[in-house]
Amino acid sequence: MKNIIILIGFLLFSGSLFAQETLTLDHAVAIALENNLNIKVARSDAEITSNKATKGNAGLLPTLGAGVNTNYSEHASDELNSSGSLNLTYTLFNGFGGHYTYKLLNLQKDQANLSARYQIETIISGVIMSFYNMNEKSDDLLVAEDNLAISKDRLKRNEAKYEYGNINKLEVLNAKVDFNRDSSSYLKAQQNYDETARELNVLLGRSVETELQILPDASEFQFFDLNQLKDEALNNNADYLIKRSQLEASEISEKKAKSSQLPSLKLNSNYNYYENKIVGTNSHSQLTGGLSLSMNIFDGKKKKTTIANAKIEKQISIFQEQEQRLQLEKDIVHALSSYEYNLQILSLEEDALEASKLNFEQSREYYRLGQISSTTYREAQLNYAEAQNKRSAARYQAKRSEINIKKISGSLLN
Repeated sequence: MKNIIILIGFLLFSGSLFAQETLTLDHAVAIALENNLNIKVARSDAEITSNKATKGNAGLLPTLGAGVNTNYSEHASDELNSSGSLNLTYTLFNGFGGHYTYKLLNLQKDQANLSARYQIETIISGVIMSFYNMNEKSDDLLVAEDNLAISKDRLKRNEAKYEYGNINKLEVLNAKVDFNRDSSSYLKAQQNYDETARELNVLLGRSVETELQILPDASEFQFFDLNQLKDEALNNNADYLIKRSQLEASEISEKKAKSSQLPSLKLNSNYNYYENKIVGTNSHSQLTGGLSLSMNIFDGKKKKTTIANAKIEKQISIFQEQEQRLQLEKDIVHALSSYEYNLQILSLEEDALEASKLNFEQSREYYRLGQISSTTYREAQLNYAEAQNKRSAARYQAKRSEINIKKISGSLLN
């Protein structure tokens, strides 16, 4: 027993000695937004797509090319030939195909930003869940510590009673078994707490060995209105907004496919310079320009097939948007129902905790007076510890449900 007490005392001392940082929920979220590697990847991917949304990539800007050539030959007299050229090409009209391409590129940029936001929301949701998990494990650790102290006190009392001949050896052995069991439970609670801390550190984008100490969450529970949540979700849910953007893109793709039936008008201009040096200098330059009009009269019905497929893809996007809307509405109703259900469970667990606390305090007093057995006292102790753990689990399950509502409604990062 002495070795167990020394080990547990060391864990308590080392925990208080090395846990230097006190972490609040807001601080944890801020650190994750700055350091989390997956968030950095999501932002970088969105930036790459944003960089592609230019008029140049859509073919709306002219192209200018240059070329230079120099030749030298040695005969009866030295000869040096030099030439250069500039070539300008600009599509003046292609059935608004470039215009539609530019719109599609901007929609892809918006979708990339929404996708990044969705990934960031998912990661931040995980950070908050992990923070609540650590709160819960911290509560479990405190309960295990208190429970161990109670068992230690009971063991000492039984040993003293045995020395005076008031109880038999069996009572002492039972108390020792309970103390050892509670010692093991404490060590397991400490292990769970440490593992949760390492998981949180990974989400925060820092070394798993970073010591931290959390500030217990004491935030109030929010009230949600179902109709308001539905409106917020339709306007802010990133996953749904992506589907809506994809629907808009399919409509533009159909217009782009139809635009290929129209003629194409291009401007072409060339400037050429030539110089020949033998004894004197002979040079000349030339500027040319023109317009070219082209139209595909028959291409084996390829354009017709492209247009038909674009219409089908548009209809598919309509179905997907409608399905996503129904799924989103279901998720909101389900999340709110779960939240309200968990709040009711929390209320019941708080009532149970209050009753078990009174029962334990009275049992402890009766035990010290010798009016109840050690077994009855132990039962009251375990019931009280279980009630504390259940109340903590119910609270943080309700907080997790609250965060889920905010994530679905698109208000988590607000």
